[in-house]
Amino acid sequence: MVGSQRQVEQDETEEKEAGQKATLPRAIWSGSLSIGLVNIPVKMIPMTRDKRIKFRMLHQKCKTPVHYKRYCEEGEEVPLSEIVHGYQLKKDTYMIFDEKELEAAQPESSDVIHLDQFVNFFQADPHYFDKTYLLVPDGSESSYSLLRSVMERTGKAAIGKMTMHSKERVVLVHYYQNAIVATILRYFDEVLDPAEMEELRDLPRPDEKEMELAREIVDKLAGDLDLSLYKDEYREMVEEMVRTKLRGEVIRIEKKTRKPAAKSLMEALKETAESIK
Repeated sequence: MVGSQRQVEQDETEEKEAGQKATLPRAIWSGSLSIGLVNIPVKMIPMTRDKRIKFRMLHQKCKTPVHYKRYCEEGEEVPLSEIVHGYQLKKDTYMIFDEKELEAAQPESSDVIHLDQFVNFFQADPHYFDKTYLLVPDGSESSYSLLRSVMERTGKAAIGKMTMHSKERVVLVHYYQNAIVATILRYFDEVLDPAEMEELRDLPRPDEKEMELAREIVDKLAGDLDLSLYKDEYREMVEEMVRTKLRGEVIRIEKKTRKPAAKSLMEALKETAESIK
């Protein structure tokens, strides 16, 4: 009896582990990190899972998916074979490019991330971060382990370039939780400089009393960052609604409460500071 119970528990554990492995994202790229003459073979795996709720647009009558067709401004349906790329010069004026011309501008495909500089990781401005990928060894585990360890000990990150989806991208390779990860960076001129915004110029100087209250609120709410405390409430609500409909039950829609009337900044600060224990 005990033996059969252990077998059942083992089977359940194996099924759970198999399910977890099945949900792990697959590698989207494989190649090598290149530092001088050193090459470290790796596979690139997305570090994020898209858990957004997705709906299909359906025809209300027949409950079948709606499909979209391409039309030009003359009202004619346009097949893919007749679609070209146009670079807009001004309104209603386009410069036409064919596929061969655009292919000539694309960088050569490569399976190498060329790393040519090491920088302090904390010098990297997170506003330039685009997407982050996990790099796992694809052979030569010793060289992977060496790079991982040296970046952990020195706090350095490597920067270089790679070709991804037919585009040349800047990439920051760094240590993270016992692994090496690659963060794709945006180019310098792709990130807005706040100094360009007229709304940020000549802002009024804060009142000292308001500043004291604001500082009190910040101090009371200060703590360590724990992202697990923040849930996607919309997704959880929709998932619960799906379960409700599957049970054949009616979804109860509650009225949303109105926002309280606006108060002066000083009043709002005082009440907020008093309400926080």
